[in-house]
Amino acid sequence: MVMWLSLIGLIGGGLVVNRLLNRWSLPDVPVYLFLGVALGPALGLIRVPSTSPLTLNILPIAAGVILFEGGAGIPFDGLRRMWPSIMSLATLGVLLASSFMAVSLHWIWNLPWSLAAMSAIVIANTDPASVIPVLSRLSIPQSIRITMEAESAFNDTMSALTTSILMAVLNSHFSRTVVLEQSFRQIFLGLLLGLSVGYAMGTLARKNPGLSIWTEITAAFVPYLLAVELGSNGYVAAFTAGLSWRFRHYFPSPTLLVSRISTLARITVFTWLGLIMPIAVLRTHWPLALGVPFILMFAARPLTVIGSVGWIRQWHPKERLFMMWVRETGAISAVLAVQTGTLFPQWRPLIWAIVFSSILVTVGIQAPSSRFLARILGFASAQKEKMPERE
Repeated sequence: MVMWLSLIGLIGGGLVVNRLLNRWSLPDVPVYLFLGVALGPALGLIRVPSTSPLTLNILPIAAGVILFEGGAGIPFDGLRRMWPSIMSLATLGVLLASSFMAVSLHWIWNLPWSLAAMSAIVIANTDPASVIPVLSRLSIPQSIRITMEAESAFNDTMSALTTSILMAVLNSHFSRTVVLEQSFRQIFLGLLLGLSVGYAMGTLARKNPGLSIWTEITAAFVPYLLAVELGSNGYVAAFTAGLSWRFRHYFPSPTLLVSRISTLARITVFTWLGLIMPIAVLRTHWPLALGVPFILMFAARPLTVIGSVGWIRQWHPKERLFMMWVRETGAISAVLAVQTGTLFPQWRPLIWAIVFSSILVTVGIQAPSSRFLARILGFASAQKEKMPERE
């Protein structure tokens, strides 16, 4: 009961902060995160066990809603124009970042390959809950905005999917049958559930506008919950539900209800992450906690962009530089860290030190400095190019 009251109070406080920051056009995600840190580990006003049932249920569901908005917010005409860059960043980019970080964790800190690979995959993605609010407050070319927003949603799904498969591999002791079965269940069942529920709800909303609110709520929550209940990947289901819902019940952008639900989810995720921030673990493993974010920001992320879109001629060097920097780690990585730490308790301190330090540093440094970098690169005064929208 106390934790529920704490959650309600945090959301209420977060909404007030959101209103103030919107008025000043400032990034909100770092403030939510540090608000949770201040109220939890720093001052001890709210104490929440990191493995409590509320934590293990609220964070994944909220992250699923964020991914639903990520799918529902992708404009199809822009997606058709930018798909080579988006898909390259979301697939090859995740592979490059996770491979580089796994090798770094193994060679520099002598972590076992299985632990290094798991940790690297968890932090390889960029977070739509962090990236989208940052980009929405910047005057940048629309091609960059669409590419980075869509990529952050796609690569979150890719990272979550790969993590689930790797957990199945490690739990089955590399049994080929179990791996194939889990891969099929994680990928195709999640896709099927998301596409079918999203399409059905979009069709119903299109034919019965009076039911629009209920269909949106159903499409935002049911695919994730149903996929988890059936042992599939809820994040794949949530993201594809957003895509198919928007395709069938077309809007130029997510509706106000979807945006408000996602805002509540973002407040919930990042304030709660602040509350469960393992300060003692970060203090104990401080070389790892300081070194990993540095390598991630200044080596792995640039490598991701160079290897993924360096061959695409449409991008100018300053646009590639901007994409290298605005790549915060966030909600999905934290949820995956909590889940893997629960499944592999012997790895929990190291995984949490790696993941939570990456969130704290990238959200705390990259998000607030993005506006400054945009001005240096000349984007602040740039005209936003028009992306045609389907009528």
